[in-house]
Amino acid sequence: MLETIRNLGRVTELAMVLVRHGFADLVDRLGLPSSKGTGARSGGEKLANRYNAYARLRMVAEQMGPTFVKLGQLLSQRPDLLPKEFILELSKLRDQVTPIPFADVKVQVEGSLGRPLAEVFSEFDTKSLASASLAQVHRAVRADDGREVAVKVRKPGIMRTIEADMELLMVLAKLADKELDAAASYDLPALVTEMDRSMHQELDFTLEARHMRTAQAHLSPNLKVIIPNPHLDMTKPGLLTMDLVRGLTLDKAGLSPEEGKKLANDLVSLMMEEVLLNGFFHGDPHQGNLLVTRDGQGRPHLAVLDWGLAGRLNNDDRYLLCDLLMATLNRDAKSVIKAWVDMRVVPRTYQDPTLERDVADLLEMVNTKGEPVQTAKVILEMMEIMRQHRLMVPMQYALADKALLEMEGVARALDPEFRPVEAARPFVWRLYFERWRPDAMARRFLTHLSDALHLIQNMPRRLENLVSQLEKGELSLQLKHEGLVPLTKAVQEGASRVTVGLIVAALIMGSSMIITTGVGPDLFGLPALGVVGYIISGVIGLWLIWSIIRSRGGHL
Repeated sequence: MLETIRNLGRVTELAMVLVRHGFADLVDRLGLPSSKGTGARSGGEKLANRYNAYARLRMVAEQMGPTFVKLGQLLSQRPDLLPKEFILELSKLRDQVTPIPFADVKVQVEGSLGRPLAEVFSEFDTKSLASASLAQVHRAVRADDGREVAVKVRKPGIMRTIEADMELLMVLAKLADKELDAAASYDLPALVTEMDRSMHQELDFTLEARHMRTAQAHLSPNLKVIIPNPHLDMTKPGLLTMDLVRGLTLDKAGLSPEEGKKLANDLVSLMMEEVLLNGFFHGDPHQGNLLVTRDGQGRPHLAVLDWGLAGRLNNDDRYLLCDLLMATLNRDAKSVIKAWVDMRVVPRTYQDPTLERDVADLLEMVNTKGEPVQTAKVILEMMEIMRQHRLMVPMQYALADKALLEMEGVARALDPEFRPVEAARPFVWRLYFERWRPDAMARRFLTHLSDALHLIQNMPRRLENLVSQLEKGELSLQLKHEGLVPLTKAVQEGASRVTVGLIVAALIMGSSMIITTGVGPDLFGLPALGVVGYIISGVIGLWLIWSIIRSRGGHL
């Protein structure tokens, strides 16, 4: 399998880094090529005596470069898969690196825009404002209108590096799936595919610009949070031009306690609106992506940067998340597990009775003795329970959980007295009532009605296909023999009910068409034939429902 990798030198480099960090046994089990010398192995053993495995894996990622650092950062969003101690180590990964030379930046900018740099920008600072593993940012001034902008430039060659490293990681994931029993339950190849997709999204700056525009459109007018405006005419996949925001990091902004409370409230309101009410949210709101900027009166405002990673929740996702939050606040273990089932975290066939007990213990552990609920602790402990029970969280929920965790950490840094539950409660209730608003219920009803009508419309074609398969002998059934008489009876009853159901559907459709024609005679002001058809279909439908309930012992 290793022979399929184009860059075998990178495989050898990874193997040697693993050996130097005390993972020689893993290298041997995976069959990776490495030096058999004792020097590196003894050095790795010494390092293993000083640091645990999680810290050493973090060091491996840092030494292997941007792809592995980014991979570690993305994995830190999956506490449902990794132990808490490993998550804490991965959260320490930072991708601050030495800036690339300005000559390379110039080549990238001119290549993206197809014009000389001096023709596009009247000023362009040669020193970068910030430099990370994937891109770096420079201050510039537009030549056409004099607006001051920040230009984010993708580093040259980074796409090739990431594609080669992701190829290597996929091969390693398949090897680990095959050779390591502990890896079998995690579906590592699917996880690498997910990470590869996230990383390519972050590298497409046109997508980041769209994220910024979407966030601006959803931003509440009374919320004084700054999201830089992207300049779409100067944005390409490898280049992002946006308004320059001048500000200080949270630790250097010199905030008073009152200002800290105000900014904490702004951040929580922003994230709660994004996650619960809008279904579109910043995926990585840590302190490095936040700046404090002051207006003309000296009042502080939060600026939210780096929208490369964003999450989305559709309406059903938001409502299910609301169910989970309500169940957690009510300390109802059964409702928590029901929400997990609906969220596709727990399979409907899952039978382990210890899951409910573990959730009940968690809910009893928090909020005891009148102490305030620490939502970050609850989320992490829930993820730990999922990990122990080999349950995987869909990516959209995992990203939302990680965003809320980071939000709470920043809010507590701004306001040590921050109460997350009290801050989140009004947004949870707003989402709860939104779910049952007449217009929302009407939209769901129309969606279900449309699905039902499509089913009725396509039923003749499906029956035709079924009959055609029967005629050709292409239809096959796999049956487990446990007594054919009850099975035959059940099939006959089911076929009869399907037939009756089709007749009812046809009556309803036919009666509806007659009603629209207005042909007399009339009954109750409507065409009599159509009214009679509705009555007959209603009677037959009620009889069909009653027969199903009776055959199931009184349960529908």
